[in-house]
Amino acid sequence: MNPKEYLMQYRDAVRRTSAALDHLEELRAMAMRITPNYSGTGGGGQTGDRLGAAVARIVDAESRVSDELELLEATERAVIGTINSVDDARLRGILYRRYICGRKWEVIAVDLNIEYRWLLRLHGRALQEVQKVIDH
Repeated sequence: MNPKEYLMQYRDAVRRTSAALDHLEELRAMAMRITPNYSGTGGGGQTGDRLGAAVARIVDAESRVSDELELLEATERAVIGTINSVDDARLRGILYRRYICGRKWEVIAVDLNIEYRWLLRLHGRALQEVQKVIDH
C-alpha cells in the first residue's frame, strides 16, 4: 500500500460510517410511516409483520453503524499516529489538514500562507516521510 492509500483509509472510513448512519436514518423514517389498519377487516397482522421487519432492519443497521464506528476509530488512531511520526511540523500540518480534515489543496495553501505549487512539493516530501514510517 502506498502512503496516499494508507492515509486515505481514514477518509474512506468516514464516508462508510456516514453512509451507514444515513441508511439507518432512512430505515427509521420508513418505520415511522408504517400505520396500523383500523378498518377491522383482519388486516392488522400485516402491520405487525411490517413493523417487526422494519425493527429487525433497524437493529441490523445499528449493528453495522457500530462496526463502522469501531473501524473508524481504529483507523483514525493508526493514521494520526503515522502522521504524528513525521518529524517536520509543517509536513504534519499538511498531512493532517488533507487526510484527517479532508481540506482541499487551495484551502490548505491559504491556511498555511504558502504557494499552491510549493504546497504540492511539500506534500510529496510528506508522503516520502510517511512511506518511511510505514516501512519501519
